[in-house]
Amino acid sequence: MTPLALALLLAAAVLAVVDWGAVGRDDLRTEKRARPAVGVALIASAAVLDPQSQAQRAAFLVALLLSLARDLLMPGGERRFRLAVAASLAAHVAYVVGFQQVGWSWLWAAAGIVVVLVATLGFAVRLVLGVRASAPGLTLPVVLYIGVLSVMVVAASATGQPTAVAGAFLFYCADMLAGWNRYREPTPYARVTIAAAYHLAQILLVVSLT
Repeated sequence: MTPLALALLLAAAVLAVVDWGAVGRDDLRTEKRARPAVGVALIASAAVLDPQSQAQRAAFLVALLLSLARDLLMPGGERRFRLAVAASLAAHVAYVVGFQQVGWSWLWAAAGIVVVLVATLGFAVRLVLGVRASAPGLTLPVVLYIGVLSVMVVAASATGQPTAVAGAFLFYCADMLAGWNRYREPTPYARVTIAAAYHLAQILLVVSLT
């Protein structure tokens, strides 16, 4: 990793901590500034580092740009929320494309599939049932989102790269907890936990490019 990329990554980490503090204090003004700033720093870091694969970096840059769009839309009303979810879904697809640029190990993929199946049976099914009860019109989109998110985790696992695997699983946890908190039941400190997992996931995925 180049010194400039490392500096930008550290800046992203500092900004992420600022965002977590703002979320914990319900400081919406700071949150709306800090969260997109994290995304900008991560995009800049990914753009200047020395990657293993140029094609993977290109796909990750698309994913990071889509994630930035998500961050700019959140928090907001229901329409902005749905647009943010669509941007996040597209970002996961871009990450899947990126992971496929660095090879595929069926052994590691199988491990990812097992973990995703366990998470689905223990958590995702209950989340979908909660969505069906509280917002039945969103049941199919939520199932689609969980499916794409699961594919992203499996694709990351198939690379065998520890940072990629950790980042993907943190992303899974962040998004699933966000859905659970919105459609199933409020969870203590959920927003701070979601923000922390989301940012750590993005940082680890950028690091996995090197």
